[in-house]
Amino acid sequence: MANIMTAKSMKKLLNTALVGAVAVTLVACDPVREEKGYRLDEEQIAKVEKGISDKDGVLAALGSPSSISTFPEQGEAWYYISRKTEHIAFLEKDVIEQNVIVIKFDENEVVTDIKNYSKEDGREIDMVDRTTPTGGNELGFFEQLFGNFGRFNPNAN
Repeated sequence: MANIMTAKSMKKLLNTALVGAVAVTLVACDPVREEKGYRLDEEQIAKVEKGISDKDGVLAALGSPSSISTFPEQGEAWYYISRKTEHIAFLEKDVIEQNVIVIKFDENEVVTDIKNYSKEDGREIDMVDRTTPTGGNELGFFEQLFGNFGRFNPNAN
C-alpha cells in the first residue's frame, strides 16, 4: 500500500510538472530578431555628393532604393529604409534600430539634398477609427439570414 499514490500527492506532482513545463517554455523563448532593408555604410553614403552625383551615380554607389517619392512636383526623392526589430514569441515587435536615407533630385536628376533619419526622428501617428458611411440598403440580421429563400431555381436553363 506504500507504493500507491494518494489523490493529493498525485495532484501535487501534476501541478509541479505543469509549473516546470511552463517555466522551461518561458526560459527557452529566445528573442526573434529581424533585419529588413539594406543597411548603408557611411562610406557608401559619402560617395554621393550634393550637386555632383546624378541618379546613375547614386544607383551605382547605393543600389536600388527601397521606395521612390510619389509627389514629383516637390522633386523626386529616393528612400533607403532599414529596420531592426526584436520580439519574443507572440508579443509585439520592438524597433531596435531604424534608418531612412532620403536623397532628393532636381529636374536634371542631380542630387540636391541628402538626409539621414534615425529611430529617434520617427513620430507615432494615431490612427482614425472612423468609418465612411456608404449609401444603400442596410439589412438587418433576419433579412441577411433569410433574404435568399426563393431566389434559387435549380431547374432554370
